[in-house]
Amino acid sequence: MSEFEKIFDGVKNTMLPFESWEKLQKETSAAFAAFCVFRDCGADRTIKGALQKSLGYADTKVTSKQYQMWRVWSATYQWFKRAADYDVYLDRIKQAEHRKTIEQREEAYRETTGKMLLVTNKKLDLMLHAPEELTQGNIKEWVETAIKTERDLFSVVDKESESGDTSGKFAVNFQKAFENL
Repeated sequence: MSEFEKIFDGVKNTMLPFESWEKLQKETSAAFAAFCVFRDCGADRTIKGALQKSLGYADTKVTSKQYQMWRVWSATYQWFKRAADYDVYLDRIKQAEHRKTIEQREEAYRETTGKMLLVTNKKLDLMLHAPEELTQGNIKEWVETAIKTERDLFSVVDKESESGDTSGKFAVNFQKAFENL
């Protein structure tokens, strides 16, 4: 291979990455099929375990000849590295799905909170026109709830959290004053 071809291949591989767990150019179909069984055995994979799985588990005896062939294929086609690359790939997919789920939940929380704020604002407006509904107790409770809710939503650490007390849970209590809004 010429120097130019080596450089070209290096650039091509960085621009168009090849997934190492796919069939290699010189890999036989039988060797690739064996690799696929090995790859799909998970993090605790072994050549012998994959070979037994390909034979149907049971009490199937793995012959020395079969085992040696798989060991040769494993070394020749770098099964362990390729399987590790595949594990990383699967983990990235799981992480992306997890992030997407979190983002969807956060959006749902924002929508719900927005609706709650609209209802609260509506009730506050009504109460301003009927000051007899305002008491020192419910004003204090409303202010405390508003501060706690904002801190929970924006992950502000309070003194209880700093002391290790994580037993508190986010809760919103609606009183009869909010009925029919």
